Amino acid sequence: MPDNNPLLATNFTPLDGNDAKRGLPLSPGMLTLAVLAGVGIIIMAYLFMARAVIFQTEPSTAEIEISGLSFNIGDNYLLLRGDYDITANATGYYPLLESISVGDDATQELKLELQPLPGNLSVTSELENIKVSVDSKSAGTVPGTIEGISRGSHQLEFNKYRYFPLLQEIDIDGLGKTQPLNISLLPAWGQMQFTTIPAGAELYIDERLIGQTPVTAEVLETGSQLKVTLAGYKTYTQQVSVKAGTSAQQPPIALIVADGTLQIDSSPSSASVTINNKFLGTTPLEVALAPFTQHPVELFLEGYLKASQLTQVQPEKTSKLAINLVANIGSIAFTVSPADAQILVNNRNQGSGSRTLSLTAKPHNVSIQKEGYETKSLTVTPRPGHEQALKINLLTLQQAYWASRPPAVKSSVGSPLKLFRPDNSFTLGAPRRQPGRRANEAERSVSLQRPFYLGTKEISNAELRRWKARHSSSALRGQSLDMDQQPAVKVSWEDAALFCNWLSKREGLPQFYLLEAGVISGFNWDAHGYRLPTEAEWAWAARIDANGNSKIFPWANDLYPPMDVTDNYADQSASRFLTFTIANYNDKTPVSAKTGSFKANHKGLYNMSGNVAEWVNDYYDVRPSRGDALLDPAGPSTGTRHVIRGASWALGSRTELRLSYREAGIDGRLDVGFRIARYVDSAGAKP
Repeated sequence: MPDNNPLLATNFTPLDGNDAKRGLPLSPGMLTLAVLAGVGIIIMAYLFMARAVIFQTEPSTAEIEISGLSFNIGDNYLLLRGDYDITANATGYYPLLESISVGDDATQELKLELQPLPGNLSVTSELENIKVSVDSKSAGTVPGTIEGISRGSHQLEFNKYRYFPLLQEIDIDGLGKTQPLNISLLPAWGQMQFTTIPAGAELYIDERLIGQTPVTAEVLETGSQLKVTLAGYKTYTQQVSVKAGTSAQQPPIALIVADGTLQIDSSPSSASVTINNKFLGTTPLEVALAPFTQHPVELFLEGYLKASQLTQVQPEKTSKLAINLVANIGSIAFTVSPADAQILVNNRNQGSGSRTLSLTAKPHNVSIQKEGYETKSLTVTPRPGHEQALKINLLTLQQAYWASRPPAVKSSVGSPLKLFRPDNSFTLGAPRRQPGRRANEAERSVSLQRPFYLGTKEISNAELRRWKARHSSSALRGQSLDMDQQPAVKVSWEDAALFCNWLSKREGLPQFYLLEAGVISGFNWDAHGYRLPTEAEWAWAARIDANGNSKIFPWANDLYPPMDVTDNYADQSASRFLTFTIANYNDKTPVSAKTGSFKANHKGLYNMSGNVAEWVNDYYDVRPSRGDALLDPAGPSTGTRHVIRGASWALGSRTELRLSYREAGIDGRLDVGFRIARYVDSAGAKP
C-alpha cells in the first residue's frame, strides 16, 4: 500500500535525464507558523475594514445577538459594512428584532428599546362573583387573577348586586409579574319589616321570594321593587328603600280584593255596553269588575230595545252574561211606480209592487229597481209608533239621463249656455214669394235630433281677451266697440273657431276643430267641445216658436218696420254714420250694445237678430230646394267663406231684419261677432 504522507519523499526522474537537487522538507512548526501568519493577515484586514458599533439598550441588561460575523470589544461591536438582523432579549420584556445597516462611519451608535411585558393582578375578597372593569372595560369577575394589564396606572371598578361600588386606582409593575390585591365591598342594604292586611301574603323583593307576611327583608338603599301576592286579592307593588346599615318598618299594606271577569255576549252582536253608566265597548266583550257588588249592565243596538241587567262577579273568577236583544219594529208603506218595480232592503228582495214593510228601527238601505229604469236608492229609518209612507216614481233611463244634464251651464270664462232638445223638423230658408227674400234662402227641410247647448249671449270683448289679451274691437267715429261687455267684433271666422278650441282645452273637453300646422282643417263631429252653432241650430233657435211655427221677424209678425223697440238695429241714433236707418226707430244705441241687452227671444236668447250679426259653423253655398229632410245638417264639407246670420246695429232693411237673412264672409267686421255652442255629450252617448 502506498504511503500517503505528504511529508515523505517520492521517486522523481527529471525530463532531461540529469539528477536534480532534492528540496528540503517542511517541519510541523513551520506549517503552523505559516497558518498563523495567514490568519493574522486576515484579522488585520478585518480590523482595518470593520466599523465600531455601540448598542445602547433599554433595559441595559438586554443581551444582543447579531447575525453574521462580529467581534465584541467592551461596549463596541466590530462589524463590516452591510445589513444585519439584531435580536435583543431581557427578562420581563418582549424580545426585540430589528434590522440595521452599518455604513462608512468609523463609529456608530444604535438605541434598542424593549417593551415591557404586562402584569397580572391577583384579587382576593370574602365575596364571590364580583364584577370588575379596568379603565371602564369589563375584565370578568373576581376573586381571581386579571391577566395582561399594561404597565402603568389603571382605574379599577368593582360591582356586586346589593353592595356599593368600589373604585380603586392601582399601579401595575408589568414585566410579567403578578401583584396581589385584597378588596372589601360595603353592603348597600338595610332591614325592613313588612306586614299585610290580611297576613299570610307572599312577599317578593326584586322578584326574589322572601316569605309570608309578617316578614323582615333586606332592602337596597338605592331602591328595591316590592311585590305582595295573595290569592283572591290584587297584586301589590311598590318601590321601597332603606338607608344602608339601618332598620325600618313599612306601614301595614292593606290588600284589595281582586277583580272578577265578566264575559258579555249578545244576539245580534256589536251592541254597545255600559256598566255603571260607563261605556266599555261592544259585544262580544270581556271586562274586569269589582267582586261582591251589583253592577248595572245595559246593552244598546240600533233597531233594538235597550237591555238592562244587574250582575256581580267573584274574585279571580269568570262569569258569563248572554243577552238576546229584542227588535224595535216600525212600519213603512212603500208606493212604487211602475207598479211592478222590485223593492230591496239591505240587498234582500222584499217583492214587487207597493207594500208595507216591518223593519227594525235603524237605517236601512232601500233600492227600488226595474229593468229599463234608473234605480232609486235611499236610506230609511222606521219610527215605531209613527206611520211612515214613501212614494217613489222611477225615471226611465232616458228621463234619468236628461235629469242628470243641467238645463244651463256656464263656461270657464263666464259665458252662459242653455240646453236645447229640438227633436223636431222645420223648414230652413224662406218661400219664394216672401217680400225681401234673396236667392240664397232656398227652402230645405231640416230635422234636428242631437241635443246641444247654445250661448244665450254673444261672446264679449272681456271673454275673448281671456284668450287673446291684445284683441281690439276698434271704434267707429268716436263710438267705442271695445268696451269689456260689448260683443267682440273684428273677429275672423277662424279666430272664433280657435277661441272655441282654446276654451275646450281649458275645460278638458275634446276639441271640435281639427288643426294642421295651426290652421283649421276639419271638424270632429263626435266631440262635445265648444264650437260655433250650425246654421240649422241657429235658425231653429231664432225662428221656431214653441208651437213649431216659423217667424219672419223677431217680433213674430209680417209688419215692417217694428212698432216697438225690440233689438239694436240701424236706428236714428246711428244716422250720422249709416246711409240707411229705420225711420222713426230709435233704440238709443248707435253701435253695439252690451251683450244681453234688450229683450230675450222666445227661447231665452239675446240679440239673435240685432246688436251684431253672428258667425255660424257652416261653409257658405247657395243650395236649391230639396225634398228629403236633412238630419242635423252640418253644411257643405268644403268652401271658401262661412255663413253669417242675423241682423246687426248696422242693418235695418226689410230684407236684413228677416230671420231667414243670410250672408257670408271670412274676415272680421265691425258688426259681426259670434256666440258659442256645444253638444251635450260625445256622439254615441245613449240617453
